[in-house]
Amino acid sequence: MRAFFVSLMILSASATAVAGLSSIRHSGESFEAARQRSTPVWELFGRNSYPDRMKKPMKELNIQEIPDVGSYADLEREFKYVRDTRFITDAEPFARRLTWMYPDDGCYARAEMAATELIEHHFTTPKKIFVFGNLYAPTQNAPGGSVSWWYHVAVTYRVGNDVYVFDPAINPEKPVTLVEWNKAVGGEKSQVQYTICSHKTFDPGSDCLNPRALTEQEAISEQKSFLSLEWNRLLDLDRDPEKELGNEPPWL
Repeated sequence: MRAFFVSLMILSASATAVAGLSSIRHSGESFEAARQRSTPVWELFGRNSYPDRMKKPMKELNIQEIPDVGSYADLEREFKYVRDTRFITDAEPFARRLTWMYPDDGCYARAEMAATELIEHHFTTPKKIFVFGNLYAPTQNAPGGSVSWWYHVAVTYRVGNDVYVFDPAINPEKPVTLVEWNKAVGGEKSQVQYTICSHKTFDPGSDCLNPRALTEQEAISEQKSFLSLEWNRLLDLDRDPEKELGNEPPWL
């Protein structure tokens, strides 16, 4: 009976916990191994509407599920808004942008805040797009020149039949097409799969179709947990965080 009670406590905690599932895939670790390591508790719920249980090859996605904003100019404007605005106003020593220069982890926190801020900016409500697999992304913002994930998530829109992803952690210059994003995360070298979910879907442990929405404060708290990691990462790379996280980000 005690074991059953403890199990119920664990399940209840996992259902209401905010902290997102780490996307990190360790060196030599496969997607399946990373997934099993990262998701031992929520797997017990057995839902079929988790993002990774709904994943499919890119060519099988129904892009009509993704909102069409009609204009690339509008898309680019909102991309720059999300990339450049310092939404975290109470950070020290100055207000901070989302942690685009710490690509190792926290995609779920960046995507959550991006979705929230785009909606508050009166732009079309986005969808989130998850990618799963042995993901590998070259980057100048990691000591080894690359990062590895078992999943990654960002907000997505389309203009007509062209799907775009807002992911300055991968490309801070522009919204990337889904084909470009697929290539950037290693999709041309290994089998990866995708899921289109609600803008409220936080991480792979959230329901894809009817998730619990985070509050704005919960979303900010999640993003704040990566601020010091981003700062220290730039120090580790012999770069100046006061400049790059301040008024001189590398993309301007």
